[in-house]
Amino acid sequence: MANFTDSILDFFHITLPFIQDISLSLLKAIIILFVGFYLARLARKKTHTLIAKKDEILGNFISQVASIGIIIITIVTMLSNIGVQTTSILTLLGTIGVAIALALKDSLSSIAGGIILIVLRPFKKNDTIEIGQISGKIEAINLFNTKIALPDGKLAVLPNRNVANATIINCSHSQKRRIEWIFQAPYNTDIQKVREILKNVLTNLEKTKKVQHFDSKNAFIGVSDLSPESLTFTIRVWIKNQDSHSFKSELIEKTKEAFDSAQIQIPPDSLEDDSLKALEKNQ
Repeated sequence: MANFTDSILDFFHITLPFIQDISLSLLKAIIILFVGFYLARLARKKTHTLIAKKDEILGNFISQVASIGIIIITIVTMLSNIGVQTTSILTLLGTIGVAIALALKDSLSSIAGGIILIVLRPFKKNDTIEIGQISGKIEAINLFNTKIALPDGKLAVLPNRNVANATIINCSHSQKRRIEWIFQAPYNTDIQKVREILKNVLTNLEKTKKVQHFDSKNAFIGVSDLSPESLTFTIRVWIKNQDSHSFKSELIEKTKEAFDSAQIQIPPDSLEDDSLKALEKNQ
């Protein structure tokens, strides 16, 4: 019995220091992880708040990079604290990095694309842009993707590599946008009469202030082409970006009402051939 008790005591004498060391290392690791993740979250919040005052997209991107960087440092520090050699950690990370780079080369190219977008700054938050068939407002640039809010309420998420390599049209680069409306009328139409009607329509829109921020005096109104069966008229007006859609709608409605009153008809065949067009262009 005495021998059994001595064996138990010897066991505890041997294992207790080891358990104490392990417990202390685990406690340190837990504290390091807790503090590290807290600092990562705090750094992300503070960085975003500080930089977003000047540029929200840049603040969002840098805050994500800072957060991930702190998390990586925290994990390496934690592993080093529990006895894993730093050299081995770096070697392991290098090996994993190569494997990840080969397996996720598209994702890494998206990160590089995000950096390119941040450095070159082709747009900022809430800018309206066109990329291929997609047109909408910029919501955010993240590490891997760019988010664009579409006019119909949907959200387009594009890989940064695609955005960086695409032709980007920034519709918000200028505070004004040129509205161009093209329509056709018969050859026997009085050109001066049409021009006067359109000038009156623009002047009335300006006076009633249903649509603001444009100058009717600087509008272009004239014949832009002669088709085999009709005259092609063009109206070009510069207007504030935020008023462009409402202005075009008002212009078309009021012009149609004025033409009806003046008994100016748009040829039915031109409607069937889709030659009546309302085009919005940017310069």
